[in-house]
Amino acid sequence: MPLVPPLAVLLVVAALLAVRRVRGRTLPAWAVALAGALLVVATGGITPAGAVAGVDWGVLATLASLFVVGTGLGRSRLADEALARLDRLPLSIPVLGALLGGIAVFAALVTNDAVAVVGAPFLVRLARRRGLSPEPLLLLLMAGVTTGAVPSPLGSPQNLLIAASPELGSPFTTFLFYLGPPTLAGLAAVLILLRLVYPGLFRASPSAEPAALPVSGDPRRDLPVLLSLLVLGSLVLAGIAAGLGGGLSPLPPLAVALAAATPLLLLGPDRRELAAGIDWRTLLLFVGLFVMTAGVRGSGLVEASFGAATGSTAVLMAAAVIGSQVVSNVPLVAIALPFVEPHGVTALMALAAGSTIAGHLTLLGAVSNLIVVESEGRLGATVRTRAFTGIGLVLVLVQGLCYWAWLTLVG
Repeated sequence: MPLVPPLAVLLVVAALLAVRRVRGRTLPAWAVALAGALLVVATGGITPAGAVAGVDWGVLATLASLFVVGTGLGRSRLADEALARLDRLPLSIPVLGALLGGIAVFAALVTNDAVAVVGAPFLVRLARRRGLSPEPLLLLLMAGVTTGAVPSPLGSPQNLLIAASPELGSPFTTFLFYLGPPTLAGLAAVLILLRLVYPGLFRASPSAEPAALPVSGDPRRDLPVLLSLLVLGSLVLAGIAAGLGGGLSPLPPLAVALAAATPLLLLGPDRRELAAGIDWRTLLLFVGLFVMTAGVRGSGLVEASFGAATGSTAVLMAAAVIGSQVVSNVPLVAIALPFVEPHGVTALMALAAGSTIAGHLTLLGAVSNLIVVESEGRLGATVRTRAFTGIGLVLVLVQGLCYWAWLTLVG
């Protein structure tokens, strides 16, 4: 029996991640998670071999590859050109709707975490050009990446875990069919809610000095980025088409991500900078979380809880939302997946939806939230916890109802 139960370690780590500060010092999320993992191993909660086996290296490789694509996009001139175009437009409902849609699409393609890394500085720059507080646009980003990640196996680390299940057959088609339609309603809810809470955002005029915003960057970076996005989009569409045709997805998510990163790594002028630009801190955070969840799963403490929750789609989604606030969504899915998987596709999709929209409710609910929050110091922008949770509570209720209704209809 371990000296310290792995579940207790995971709960302490989750509390530290939620607080983020101890005695006036900000705690790096990755360091907290790795310390927790080492404690679980040191106290006998899991063997060293079990810790290595408990890390899903395929998920980490997929994330690293998608981070390369996201970093390449952020370093190219494409982002500056997009900002220059936005700078000349009023932030009307159609414009912000298009921005939200773009955030959601990229989150579905390169994960919510990668879009959070690239999108936060982009939107802070846009807000400052307009003389606005960055908070509404950062909330748009956080809600957009969370919602957009739901209907795609590439959308989030927890979806990557679920997509590996043999129950799904073609993961791209399955995710899109079961979770795509309610996601559209969920994105509309984000836009409507922000319109009600921040009416001034939708009346913001274009910058008075649009010509003062130069488009910088090495043009040689653009072609590899475009090729990567073309490869990524083509393979995702091929996977969807194969699923609709009754076949299996031609490539698993890991292969899709590696193929998408290849043009940047082979043709990009700054391959070393791309590798250095990967968010290694987030990957280390996941290593620690995987080790701790492997220890918890091996203890058998949660089997009965998730066994009971799988009897109802609504209960399973609620359990995923609540559990994600306690241990964050990726550990929650890693723990729950073996117990949910035998109950079929609808249960897996309910787990995916619940664990992902849980990111709306608290900052701990999704790693993408932590990424944005940790970037606040570098960007000089803040998001108030009250504002985040107030909007997030409404989104969880509205979007949860949409996903439950659709899964009940098609399940």
